[in-house]
Amino acid sequence: MILDASHDFITLVDRDYIYSYVNEPYCREMGSRRQEILGKTVSELWGEEKFQGRIKAHLDECFAGQESHDIDRFEFGSEFRYIHVSYYPYKTGDAITHAMVYSHDITAIKELESKILDYEFKDRTTGLFNRKSFNMVLELELEKARRSESDKVRALLFINLRNMGQINTRFGAHVGDLLLESTAIKVKEALRMSDYVFRFEGKQLVVLLTTMKRETDITLVAENIREKTTFPYNFKDEAIYIGCNVGAAVFPFDGQTAEELVTSAMSAATEASERDLPIVVFNRDLYHRAVRKNKLKADVRRALVEEQFSQVFQPIIDVATGGIVGAEALIRWQHRELGLVSPTEFIPLAEESGDTGMIGRWNLFRVCRYLRAWDGFLGDRYISINFSSREFSDPGLVEFIASVLASHAVAPQRVKLEITETRTMEDMEEAVAKIRRLAELGVEVLIDDFGAGFSSLAYLKRLPARIVKIDKVFVDHVEDEVCDRLFLAGMIAMIQSYGKTVVVEGVETPGQVRILRELGVSRIQGFHYSRPLAPEAFERLLRANASLP
Repeated sequence: MILDASHDFITLVDRDYIYSYVNEPYCREMGSRRQEILGKTVSELWGEEKFQGRIKAHLDECFAGQESHDIDRFEFGSEFRYIHVSYYPYKTGDAITHAMVYSHDITAIKELESKILDYEFKDRTTGLFNRKSFNMVLELELEKARRSESDKVRALLFINLRNMGQINTRFGAHVGDLLLESTAIKVKEALRMSDYVFRFEGKQLVVLLTTMKRETDITLVAENIREKTTFPYNFKDEAIYIGCNVGAAVFPFDGQTAEELVTSAMSAATEASERDLPIVVFNRDLYHRAVRKNKLKADVRRALVEEQFSQVFQPIIDVATGGIVGAEALIRWQHRELGLVSPTEFIPLAEESGDTGMIGRWNLFRVCRYLRAWDGFLGDRYISINFSSREFSDPGLVEFIASVLASHAVAPQRVKLEITETRTMEDMEEAVAKIRRLAELGVEVLIDDFGAGFSSLAYLKRLPARIVKIDKVFVDHVEDEVCDRLFLAGMIAMIQSYGKTVVVEGVETPGQVRILRELGVSRIQGFHYSRPLAPEAFERLLRANASLP
């Protein structure tokens, strides 16, 4: 019979739901002979629950004269298959006596769809749902919460993983990916079946907690996550620690919409990371800080166009003579609405938004303009400019500086760049090569904030920088803390043993100056000698060739 040659399953079912015909492919899949199936009811073959749940309704619709279609999951032996089922009315004369049922196996198609969905909605490194999934699930969960009369709440936990950058640099990205995958598994172990965990981006995971009773429960979950993720991983007999900082926000108190809730949780996570706190739960103070932060990030570019930025210059002093050997150019932002904004606040925000390059260019152009104007009385003094990590890593940095100096007719020796030591340690080879290229141009690089990073002295010998600036934190208590004085003395001696000049920042008292002079420091910068000066005031000092007491 031709129906037996079909790849589809074809059956006839009468009004009593009894099989009156089945084709050969159907028999093979059922593992039965035709005579064993004919005369049986649908419920006998597929079970009463399956029959009453879906099949009967489609058959009844068919007996009423309407064709019907469905996709359902059926068990054939030990395998489950996805079947597209079509129900058609079958007439004997003018009366509908049967339903003809065509069943087509679409399991392969469903498996392909599943793989496509996995690719679209899952992160390939961790196997977690990705950011696209997060956006969809969060909206659905918040809508469920709005309709619910329960007093239970939803909460978001943003998890910033620590040390991933150093791990990738030291051990390779493949090791970082393996640790990220293991960490994701540990986070899932800390959650209930009803909760979700997503990879948001980069080294950030996000957890959606459903139906939590109290804020204290949320904190307990966050602590459990931290405990599981701070467990050391062993790689080639070396313990590797990841660790994390967690920010939490609760719906509906910390945000009425998905966007508001995400912003609140991210603000709390940022606060936790910046202050190295284990867990921060969002509050109103964080909200106001987040609003200010977002406003400043949005206003940086406009500030450049509207000339809201200015420069001040803090002299660097020769301890022996009190003479000015140079100055550090510092940027100031007089915001039209918020007033004076500290560089420690807006520079990190500019780095986040990628605007430090614009600020750095403005800074260099403005310094070169002043150097050109002061050419007749500057002598051999220099101006140093701070460059951010992002700016220093720019492949075109050396060529850009060369072109700006040439266009302003400024001698390269009059400009020095200050970079933080933590940046040079992230990619030592790149940093050494770039410092040497700048030296060939005639521009010297200073290592700023020395000692604030890690393993500083171990890298000192490799850096071809002649001047090292010691961070203020090592000077603050040298007058009253013997240990601080001994530590500072050792640091200065070590730097000088490599033939480098020490500049100490943040010097504020005569006692500090005396101690630094005894320790052999020749260059000092700080409020004891001068606060940062407006360009006009600094110019007057230069013209007078003044010495500062």
